[in-house]
Amino acid sequence: MNFDGSIILFASVAVACDAFVPASPNTPFRAKTTCVYNIFDDLKLIFSEEGKENRAAYDAREKEEMMSAQQEIMQRRRNPEKMEQYNAEIEARRSKLKEEKDVWKFQQKTDGDPLQDWTRLRAEGKIKAGSDLERDESTRRFGSEGLNEIRTDELLPYIDQGYVDDDADFMGNLMGMFGGSKKKD
Repeated sequence: MNFDGSIILFASVAVACDAFVPASPNTPFRAKTTCVYNIFDDLKLIFSEEGKENRAAYDAREKEEMMSAQQEIMQRRRNPEKMEQYNAEIEARRSKLKEEKDVWKFQQKTDGDPLQDWTRLRAEGKIKAGSDLERDESTRRFGSEGLNEIRTDELLPYIDQGYVDDDADFMGNLMGMFGGSKKKD
């Protein structure tokens, strides 16, 4: 008789799993089953009756949202007061964004140390950086605080300044070796 290794493996796993279950003299041996989902189960769910109903409901919600947004636009175009209110809201958002952007102009300063301005603005609460930023809770793992939605390096004082080594230009150095360009002293 030919034995398959998977049968032996399954039997050993079943026995090993029961080592963690308290034994009771009245309960017969029962193998525990684990439900494993894969892509085929997902496809069955998508194309089943339940999946078709869910997709139809989703499409109906999307269509309703689009129709309500279109109706709102049409009402705004017909009513000058609503259009003025809409334009005022847009202008307020734009001015708020401009004020937030203007706070960071100290990064382009060439005179003085931007770190002093950065520290002052952070103390005033106008700048949030590092641990002040809100983090995504779903990305918290193994002691990590979680991820940010934005690039945090842009929130540092020296982002627009820095040292550039002219000798680090590989192509320029390569062309200089073959007489393609002359170095300036």
